[in-house]
Amino acid sequence: MQEALILHRPATAATQLVLLFHGVGSSPENLSPLGQALAVHRPQACIISVRSPDASDFGSGWQWFSVQGVTEANRPARVAATMSRFVQTVQHWQQETGLSAAATTLLGFSQGAIMALESTQQSTPLAARVV
Repeated sequence: MQEALILHRPATAATQLVLLFHGVGSSPENLSPLGQALAVHRPQACIISVRSPDASDFGSGWQWFSVQGVTEANRPARVAATMSRFVQTVQHWQQETGLSAAATTLLGFSQGAIMALESTQQSTPLAARVV
């Protein structure tokens, strides 16, 4: 499982899971301020910023899929090719925290948002909320 940054873990059992997904060429640390702000308003949430699995084509940061030569026509195939890894990542954190899809929020920026939104097309819902 790729690295992640646990931004907030409540002292008692978490009742919510919030997974943050960064954009291409970025890293989990870039979403730390957002995660810390969310923790103030969701103290019972386990908030985790997830690192994308592949090194970015831009030379720094990470990505779910390559954006070199990406077009509107080939983007869906690239997203589909990595969706199983995205699903496994979400399910991993659900198992780690003991929280279900009903208690899960996926929050994505740029490429992270593409993956989170496209995950709503799975036959079994991964999360109750996608931002």
